[in-house]
Amino acid sequence: MDLYSRKELLAAAALALAALAIGLPLGIPGWALFAVATVGLVYQHRDLRKFVRWAKNPLRRPKFANEGLQQASRSLRRSLKQARRRTREALRQTSHFRGLTAALPDAAILVDPQGNIVNFNNASVLLLHLNREDTGNHLGTLLRHPEAIRLLEQQTPDATAEFSSPFVEGQRLELRRVPVAKDQDLILARDVTHLNRLLSMRQDFVANVSHELRTPLTIIVGYLEVIEDEELDDATLRQLVRKLASPTHRMQTLVDDLLVLTRLESSPTPEPSDLAAVDVKQLVDGVVEDLAGLAGKRHRINQRMSCDLRLLGIEKELHSACSNLIANAIKYSPQGGNVNVSWTDCGDNGAVLEVCDDGVGIAPEHLSRLTERFYRVDRAGGRVRGGTGLGLAIVKHVLMRHNSQLQIESEVGKGSRFYCHFRPGQLQAQHSG
Repeated sequence: MDLYSRKELLAAAALALAALAIGLPLGIPGWALFAVATVGLVYQHRDLRKFVRWAKNPLRRPKFANEGLQQASRSLRRSLKQARRRTREALRQTSHFRGLTAALPDAAILVDPQGNIVNFNNASVLLLHLNREDTGNHLGTLLRHPEAIRLLEQQTPDATAEFSSPFVEGQRLELRRVPVAKDQDLILARDVTHLNRLLSMRQDFVANVSHELRTPLTIIVGYLEVIEDEELDDATLRQLVRKLASPTHRMQTLVDDLLVLTRLESSPTPEPSDLAAVDVKQLVDGVVEDLAGLAGKRHRINQRMSCDLRLLGIEKELHSACSNLIANAIKYSPQGGNVNVSWTDCGDNGAVLEVCDDGVGIAPEHLSRLTERFYRVDRAGGRVRGGTGLGLAIVKHVLMRHNSQLQIESEVGKGSRFYCHFRPGQLQAQHSG
């Protein structure tokens, strides 16, 4: 844009001619032109100073005598206003994005059509190890996995991708691409390791139930076919019917345990009004009497009940947990082995119920999985010993409903210790019951 307009140039020329018209008769044309030029420079200098002052706050409306400066300042003011509007819109979108994603537990990354990072939430820092210097970089180069790159380049059949985390060993990540604007997409990333494990556990559960039922059902069907197809005398028939009792009892026990476990998992946490003061000594006596047949003369069950406190809980559930712990200790103890059951007062730390055995012990890598449904360290040996593989899972859920958890310590060849701790608020003195 020209500094001087045509109108201003014509005005300057007219002033110069007027100066010559006055200066020539007087014999001082040079001085006349100098005077006119000086006045013009003064006016220009004044406008330039005003322009400098205006430039310090260019969003004000400009007012200059010089039309060129006036047009230039107006153009600059419009550009600054447009830039300011764009900045405000970008800040608004950023604030909106942060507000929407701040509470998300999953990572949320805003990317442009090429997959470059525009913005991300705090969860992205933890899950994907992003930092502010990564803004503008391609997300795929940071994740370093072909599945992630194909998703960002929109080369996948759907808008999701799952792959192993490049940051944490054993972790599985799922990415999902969601269009949010014409030139921006939202990439949602989450840790699906636990979800995959749950799905795997569900599949294993169905497979295990099917397997556990298949063997007794096969036995029952086989005996029924013999009874149906052959002419048998009464003695043989009675013998076959007696043989049906064991697999039938096994299936009934499995179904009963499954129903108990389902009820424990689906029932709400007991209310204080649902709890009663349970005499733990009496409870253990009853369990030991019930398991006398299982223990026989091959095992000694020793009770060390030094605590007189009662436990606030649901007696039926606590009986089931205690029964499963003692039965488990009996099954995995050698002939002549000891099973020690104790109920100990720990003062201000509450009380501890403990079941110990001097059996085969458990390797460390199995300890964390013992309370999973149907998990057995020795599958073949477990079936020989009996049981459904659900006992410790039932114990786990009973204790969770009583604000406690099962602790396990074991050493191969030296036995195992199963114990749980109850807080003082869950206990009651005998005389107050």
